[in-house]
Amino acid sequence: MRPYLCLFLLFFVFTAVSAQNLDVQHDGDKLYLTHKVIAKENWYSIGRMYNASPKELAPFNNTTLEKGLAIGQILKIPLTPTNFLQSGQPAVDEVLVPLYHKVKEKEGLYRISQTYHKVPTEQVKTWNKLKSDELSVGAELIIGYLAVKQEISSLAKNGQRQMTSAAVAKTTAPPVTTPVVKETTVPIKETPAPVPPKDTNTKPAAVNNNPSVTTVNKPVAESPGSEGAFAVLFADQTKNNPPKTISGQAATFKSTSGWKDGKYYVLMNKVTPGTIVRVHSNSTNKTVYAKVLGEIPPGAENEGLLIRLSNAASAQLMTPEGKFEVQLQY
Repeated sequence: MRPYLCLFLLFFVFTAVSAQNLDVQHDGDKLYLTHKVIAKENWYSIGRMYNASPKELAPFNNTTLEKGLAIGQILKIPLTPTNFLQSGQPAVDEVLVPLYHKVKEKEGLYRISQTYHKVPTEQVKTWNKLKSDELSVGAELIIGYLAVKQEISSLAKNGQRQMTSAAVAKTTAPPVTTPVVKETTVPIKETPAPVPPKDTNTKPAAVNNNPSVTTVNKPVAESPGSEGAFAVLFADQTKNNPPKTISGQAATFKSTSGWKDGKYYVLMNKVTPGTIVRVHSNSTNKTVYAKVLGEIPPGAENEGLLIRLSNAASAQLMTPEGKFEVQLQY
């Protein structure tokens, strides 16, 4: 009876582990899963499970195939173009197993997308049925799929044949270019007062007298109140606490929010997500109110930045492309 009992326990442990979400780890730009070796497993059986070549597994774990494996040993399973998909569909003999990221404190969608091969934030929202960019700490988000062989991988029973059609559609069309074309006339209607209203030369006058506007060929929000939907929340937030004022450089990030609903967002370090920030541009004398999504991701392109502002908010401020100066209150 004892051998059968041992086999039953091993099966139970394996079933419990395989039922858990597969959380992706990262070391710089290298993405991987972790696997705990159980009895009778070897490089080849683990390779079949994760659709990974044993010749890649061993060196990825700083060892060789000749050394074998020990029960309880923790292996890193590399995610490569062979077994990791964020767009497209699997081969005929493959299925897709969702891979997850657990949201940490002060993490936002933009930072997560940058970590996982810059997968579009709208793709992540579609996979996880998110209605906004706001995230809860500890939430597990699908950030891609493990493509495994249906007939030989024990993970295949948790797989699916294709990604959601909406997510695939998002990969083939930029999320913001459509409203840009449709609403380019809105900034012209807000031409500064000093420009004389000529019958036929209204547009050239706006270009020649306010060059900072011409660098931003983007629409502004259609909703009433150019300062955005979070202006009222800022008033409540600062009713009993005088706001702090700071100035510095800003840049933008792409978001589909704000173009029509006036919901603007920012990435900002050392500020609690959900905080409403008043963003003012001295060069255009315009103001918007934006909600903090999370911290600015590390990287050379973000050095010296005070905030990153959603491109809808930047369009509303009529700021130039690239970096620009802002004054913040929060």
